[in-house]
Amino acid sequence: LLSTSTTLVRGPLSLKSVTGFTLWLNAWVTIAHAVVIFSPLYDVVTTRVIGLEAAVSHAAHPALMIMTPWSALIGWRRYRQGILIRNGETKVIGIGTALRVCVLTVISFSLAFLVKEASVSAVAAGLVVAVGAECLFIHIVSTRIIRSRVWDGSETDDHSISLGQLLKFHLPLTATTMVKLMTGLIIGAGLARTLDGTHAVAGFQVAGTVIFLFRAMAFCLPEVVIALYREKTDRALLKRFCLRVGLFASGALAILALSGLDLILFSKVFGASPDLVPVAHLMLVAMLFTPFLDAVQAYVRGVLTAHRLTLSRMTAVAVSTTLLVLVVAIAVRLKWSPAPLAGVSLGTALLAEFGVLAWSWGKSPRRDDLVR
Repeated sequence: LLSTSTTLVRGPLSLKSVTGFTLWLNAWVTIAHAVVIFSPLYDVVTTRVIGLEAAVSHAAHPALMIMTPWSALIGWRRYRQGILIRNGETKVIGIGTALRVCVLTVISFSLAFLVKEASVSAVAAGLVVAVGAECLFIHIVSTRIIRSRVWDGSETDDHSISLGQLLKFHLPLTATTMVKLMTGLIIGAGLARTLDGTHAVAGFQVAGTVIFLFRAMAFCLPEVVIALYREKTDRALLKRFCLRVGLFASGALAILALSGLDLILFSKVFGASPDLVPVAHLMLVAMLFTPFLDAVQAYVRGVLTAHRLTLSRMTAVAVSTTLLVLVVAIAVRLKWSPAPLAGVSLGTALLAEFGVLAWSWGKSPRRDDLVR
């Protein structure tokens, strides 16, 4: 929805179309979440498909019940953030994120200390309240922008968008996001089938939390490219910017790992057990390259989306996910240790995705067009 609103909302007519579509989509994902979490499907997905131990599945269940409204809150927030990005109001998005982090910290730690055996449910409650607070803040701020800039009808190419047109543009992006979110599940399923699988999955989650902080630097880059991609000079500047963000993120992550600061972070801040810290460290080292690959991919994804070639993004993710499953299956069959399994499978998938994205743009007849 972030890319959809950034690209498509240009005035009151398109705003009305995308708003209705967002409400419909949010209702759908909330129902889908409830159907899985509050039915026997939950055990099928967690224990049979992902391969979690019954105790782990049972521990996560209450938290996922609490998080039922989470997806809809995320959806509305990202839809309104796209409007802010298109109108150059990115500063308030950072303020909203800071608000979410503060609320999450207060709620989670308060519940952890006040509620006996709160465990992961305390974090789930904190997530829902924090995202709700950020969603409300973004809604209020974006309403002001909509009234002052979007409703004035200054953009001449504004028009109503049919449901069919919205689905044609958005569904490939939705499929892309859903499949990419499965990456952690696929790797986790493979790790769960290694020797001492529970330990390997735990180490992957701990390391993944730190890696995510650095990968997040690249997550907003496609929307930056969509909003600013205009003239040829802009393209070159955006390309260099994406490369520099990737190099900085992977470089900073490498310094963290090679200096041993990650060991302190895992043990002192995250409170990981002593036997889990080295596992998380090896996972971190094996995935140092991921922020850089995310950044270089982001440029091409943004360009393709700006030209409304969203099907290419879905194709790239389909290819990368197929390779990911294949490599994980081979690694499990050959009994690889956890770190190589995670690093090689993820690296192969990301490289394949970038290759398909670059090939799609190179073959596109619109590659020399300017975005109006």
